[in-house]
Amino acid sequence: MNLKRFFNRSQEDAELAQELESHVQHEMDDNLARGMGAQEARRQAYLKLGNPLVIRDQVSEANKFAWVEDLWRDLRYAVRSLARAPGFTCVVILVMALGIGANTSIFSFLDSLLLRSLPVSDSASLVVLNWHAKPKLQDFVMQSMSGMIDDDAKLGTVSGIFPYPAFELLEKDNRVFSDLFGYCRSKEVRTLNVLIQGHAEIASGELVTGTYFRGLAVVPAVGRLIGPDDDRAGAPSVAVVSYAFSERHFGSPANAAGQSVQINNLPFTIVGVAPPEFFGVDPSAAPDVYLPLHTNVLFGAQISFGFEPSDYLDANYYWLEMMARLRTGVTLEQAQAELVPRFQQWVATTAHNDTQRTNLPELYLREGASGIDTLRRRFSKPLYVLMTLVMLILVIACSNVANLVLSRAASRKREIALRMSQGASRFRVLRQLLTENLLLSSVGGLLGVLLAVSGIRLLSVLLAGGQGNLGVHAELNWHVLLVAASLSVLSGVLFGLAPALQSTHLDLVSALKETQTTQARPRHRFPVISATQFLVVGQIAISLLMLIAAGLFVRTLANLQSINLGFNRENVLLFELNARQAGHHDPEISEFYAHLRERFAAIPGVREASLADTSLITAGDGLPISVPGNPPSDDTRFIPVGPAFLTTMQIPLVAGRDFSDADGPGTPAVAVINKEFARINFPNENPLGRHLFLWKDKNVARDMEIIGIAKNADYGGVKKKVPPVVYLAYDQGYPEPNEMVFALRTWGDPLSYVNSV
Repeated sequence: MNLKRFFNRSQEDAELAQELESHVQHEMDDNLARGMGAQEARRQAYLKLGNPLVIRDQVSEANKFAWVEDLWRDLRYAVRSLARAPGFTCVVILVMALGIGANTSIFSFLDSLLLRSLPVSDSASLVVLNWHAKPKLQDFVMQSMSGMIDDDAKLGTVSGIFPYPAFELLEKDNRVFSDLFGYCRSKEVRTLNVLIQGHAEIASGELVTGTYFRGLAVVPAVGRLIGPDDDRAGAPSVAVVSYAFSERHFGSPANAAGQSVQINNLPFTIVGVAPPEFFGVDPSAAPDVYLPLHTNVLFGAQISFGFEPSDYLDANYYWLEMMARLRTGVTLEQAQAELVPRFQQWVATTAHNDTQRTNLPELYLREGASGIDTLRRRFSKPLYVLMTLVMLILVIACSNVANLVLSRAASRKREIALRMSQGASRFRVLRQLLTENLLLSSVGGLLGVLLAVSGIRLLSVLLAGGQGNLGVHAELNWHVLLVAASLSVLSGVLFGLAPALQSTHLDLVSALKETQTTQARPRHRFPVISATQFLVVGQIAISLLMLIAAGLFVRTLANLQSINLGFNRENVLLFELNARQAGHHDPEISEFYAHLRERFAAIPGVREASLADTSLITAGDGLPISVPGNPPSDDTRFIPVGPAFLTTMQIPLVAGRDFSDADGPGTPAVAVINKEFARINFPNENPLGRHLFLWKDKNVARDMEIIGIAKNADYGGVKKKVPPVVYLAYDQGYPEPNEMVFALRTWGDPLSYVNSV
């Protein structure tokens, strides 16, 4: 019956009004019969029966669906009221849309980094294996490594790379893990040369153990996934590709299974396709191709210093990352208590002296539901800072809107006073005003969600820093939309509650008498302007704080821009080529790179062209290098380079000359040192003409004459101390050239020459 009344509210109101009017008329007739005048008779009738509007509200409240009716009426009135002030409405909606849209964009990235789980079955039972040790790695059991090591304020040095014997140890007689699996993104597989039906392209790869997909409980989209039989020496060369890779190169996943491809010039058979939602265990990686772990032996045989079968037995070579799935009923703490003593007992056997035994790595486990936290460590702090800033922006936006609402409320005093004088309660008017504010913030929130789509794309480009695929898959999922809705409601209450409370504190008589030339006397000692002053002061304070933060940020950027890196970074195009992955071998590979350099140098607009086995940003590698009379040291960085390298990078020479075309195969080996190397090894001496020794397996592999001294450059980052560096000709023997980074110095914007290259 009540529901029927809801859909017939107009008729109900008309009948109730007619009934109330009949009661008033009946009382008036009685009063007239007693000799009262017509006006007095009506007044006495209303005094006896009460305000008809209040009676109608009381009757309405008896209906169980009254709140729905009132909400609908409030919304209709709010729409009509806001439509009468289009300028005010548009400004408020736009301001709220910008504030809510910015917050939604940032939160979408935080959700992707911090809240999202791996797209696998029962991700809550996954754990990541790590170790921590004292901050310094001198005299550490880890003698060589391939992977990442970080510093933690509480734990010291932390990492997730282990020797392969540690994997075998923890996998054997395991009572806490249902599956233990490993993976590796070594230098040999981070970029793969994949040849498909005569077309080559660069793809990202990952080496995985035979238990990788089983441990993650991944179901293939097509075919099968890598299993234990595939991860052994001598097994057929197989590969699993990502869903996107199969669509991009084969049209559909169904066409990919069974295809033969060449990876780094070796034949492989694609046996399956990963599901579309699977991106591996590290969102920053998202491999295109998954290969069995023992493939690193095949790839290592192609290059100098490549992976060797003996590395699987080396307990001091840290390179394999590990995850595991807990058995049913086993907690993270129980697994830690079970495995830590076993690992500690084993790792102690890998120490070679007492110093190493005092700094043994200690195993610890952490939850692996969200996978590897590479992106979290990289982007969480900047995103938290951005989130704080945009939240402050939203507060400022709410303050601006609150000021606008206060100004508009001053012009609605007569309207509000009239409604309250006719029997509307303060709560009823307050609810109507909040409904208007919530309507504004809701529309602003909807528009903000649309703006957030563009904001997510913009942030993806900015955070990627020109590196292409960021790995953060931010999107407007239900978490993000729920936050956007909450922000809309909170903002509506935040900017609307104080003005609504202020608007309902009225002196009704003064407000009703107010005209355009007079103002109502305030009911309180501090009128509306006090609330305005409070909002303005708060807004100025927050704006000043943000202005100071922005100033410090701009100052930091200016300082970074003005840092002298030791080379000219303007108008330089850098790109990497790996001839070995394309099938070239020694000694022809050096001729191949030399021919390419000549062709690049002949491109119109290119001033100089050269090459090196690494960019100056990554600072080269360390090999034993010594001067006569001193033992070899691994602290020196060596960078194999091509002719005119210092000239191309515009690294000033202090003395001597740069490399030339005459410094090639069959000629005496030469080298250029930086000032730091000269300071350490030739104090108060002229190093030109002196000799250097490059060692291999405790033998001198290269005797080089120093032909030049270059100024220091900030290799590997501006915060790091400049290391001693030796530049040597890349084609004068050991070490053999592998992938090379070409550098082209152009007359203008280097990106305009990409097509020519």
